[in-house]
Amino acid sequence: QKVSEKVGGAEGTKLDDDFKEMERKVDVTSRAVMEIMAKTIEYLQPNPASRAKLSMINTMSKIRGQEKGPGYPQAEALLADAMLKFGRELGEECNFGPALADVGEAMKELSEVKDSLDMEVKQNFIDPLQNLHDKDLREIQHHLKKMEGRRLDFDYKKKRQGKLPDEELRQALEKFDESKEIAESSMFNLLEMDIEQVSQLSALVQAQLEYHKQATQILQRVTSKLEDR
Repeated sequence: QKVSEKVGGAEGTKLDDDFKEMERKVDVTSRAVMEIMAKTIEYLQPNPASRAKLSMINTMSKIRGQEKGPGYPQAEALLADAMLKFGRELGEECNFGPALADVGEAMKELSEVKDSLDMEVKQNFIDPLQNLHDKDLREIQHHLKKMEGRRLDFDYKKKRQGKLPDEELRQALEKFDESKEIAESSMFNLLEMDIEQVSQLSALVQAQLEYHKQATQILQRVTSKLEDR
């Protein structure tokens, strides 16, 4: 079959609707991953300085037990320090001093629970999204860029049809088709594996649920103490 028949004139490099839709979904996924990662870190740590530190956490050291916490003071810990300090200064003679100490201890516990939330979310939600962005999505962008380059090369040669050997045009078409197939396959695989992203969202929600459960228990205990006083 002649290359001139195979390329089908101006229709040679048109991308079908399914391919375009996959490309759109991959683009949305890429933008979603970047913005959700940033907003999750902001949610965990509204303070900009703490956000910077959170993004630097090495989760492996936490897994190996080499690190007690995320390496920066939680707001709850700072409040706990102030309450415990003034509770000691006031002493046991008045009600306010011991009450401050009780609440200070509770805030200290809350800061530890918040440490755990930060680590869990980073390890089981933020890090997997970062890996998705750095590996799979970047690889797809590479394949799409390569495909586009080969499409432009084929279109250029197609316009010069008759002036170039049929073999050169055929090779350009084959290279484009090969790149298109690889790009299509990589996008399809990513979109088919979206159950992984669902499980990561589940991990985010589970970490928050566990945090709020523990926080509720801590606050209920200190509430009872305050009522007794």
